[in-house]
Amino acid sequence: MAKLGQFSYPDIRFGDAVEIANRILNKFKGTVSVKGLAWELGMAEGSGTLFAKVAALRDFGLVEGRGELRVSQLAQRILHPAGTDDALDATAEAFQRVELLSQLYVRFEGELPDDMGLLVGLEEVTRAPRDEIVKRAPLIQKHLTDAIRALARPVRGEKRSEHSVRAQSIPAESSEGPGQIAAPESGGADLQLTASGRHLSVPLTPEYIEVAISLLRALQAELRDGAAAHAGVEEETPRPYSGMEPGLGLDL
Repeated sequence: MAKLGQFSYPDIRFGDAVEIANRILNKFKGTVSVKGLAWELGMAEGSGTLFAKVAALRDFGLVEGRGELRVSQLAQRILHPAGTDDALDATAEAFQRVELLSQLYVRFEGELPDDMGLLVGLEEVTRAPRDEIVKRAPLIQKHLTDAIRALARPVRGEKRSEHSVRAQSIPAESSEGPGQIAAPESGGADLQLTASGRHLSVPLTPEYIEVAISLLRALQAELRDGAAAHAGVEEETPRPYSGMEPGLGLDL
């Protein structure tokens, strides 16, 4: 668990935390032991990296429990939303659970500050030593960027044409995983994907390309499992991101 002053914050980005929650939900029916998750992620059970990832899932409210981790209702709303508003509301709630990000969002009035502005704001909010602030600012800046995506959107019921310029320039965080995925309209090209009852319609950006890849990988795993079951042969499904440790996959 990362900490600055009295505030804790996740050690990994929101998209990476959602991806891990999605794997727990799909592969382990929503419940897995810490040891089982260590096997799934290819990490030692007592490693600091594993502890940091589990702590991040808790910080965002995506899992509950200690020795046995359960995917929360909040995470399920993000992964399998009842509608677009439900996914966006749940994502916003996840960021609001991280007090440091919530305070910074209010402090900067929903705008992303420049580097020096962030350092000054972190000193005002956390009262932490300056060397610690400088060390931890890069990841916090990425978290704040993600939080602004999730929170800088119109209230439910408004038309998309009424978005502020700020809200249009920073698309809302999407849900990752199977289901209906939608995002604010973009001035550029759109990414459209329809497969096996799943529909993806988002702006054409590097972040949303990663979401599309995750959706296709989930569908690929389902098709392989179905083919193996039909043939009566047990087949091991290759792990997503094989050979890669889950990391900061949504860097801007």
